[in-house]
Amino acid sequence: MRLLLFLFALLLTAPALQAQTIRQRSTTSGFNIGLQGHLLGWSSDYFRFLDENAGSGGGVTLRVGYGFTPHLEAFGQFDRTGMNVDELDAESFRFSHLTGGVRYNISATTHAFRPFLELGYAHRSGLVRQVVNGNGYNDINFRGGAVHLGGGINYFVSLPVALSLSGSFQTGGKSAVSVDSFNTGDRADVSTFRVSLGVILFPGEF
Repeated sequence: MRLLLFLFALLLTAPALQAQTIRQRSTTSGFNIGLQGHLLGWSSDYFRFLDENAGSGGGVTLRVGYGFTPHLEAFGQFDRTGMNVDELDAESFRFSHLTGGVRYNISATTHAFRPFLELGYAHRSGLVRQVVNGNGYNDINFRGGAVHLGGGINYFVSLPVALSLSGSFQTGGKSAVSVDSFNTGDRADVSTFRVSLGVILFPGEF
């Protein structure tokens, strides 16, 4: 009789124990918004002088995403970077990237750590103001598209809030070059790489 009572009690408590064991610890579904800081480096054979003397900088990233499934997500982001011009005779140098793409989130919502991979397209622009160019100073602007390849990991400190660490490359394609707003007709090779750290919020989980 005691054995039957024990088994009956076990059956009653099993669903609650199971729910505690497999509780949701993360989400990638629905709308999310993120803010990140990043470090950017770049390379270019065409702009070798700029590459060697202003090769890195820091900036901010604003990101929005929408998860259609627990794994598949569309995203858009804007990155603005101020490059270090301490070794360059120039007033300023900045990069901007506008990127759209898809993210595949690995693992399940029962895990707080969620690795991911990204694929997208980035429109990139660079502007160097009053940089030494021969015997004078000019504004140099370059614009073009690139393939965006990225990956990283989100860690959910609580269900609506995740810390995000990621890395990405923007490569391929050519950038049209202008000097003092005059199109030179040149097409420059430009590749960028970025490491980002920030926070992502999922408003639907508050």
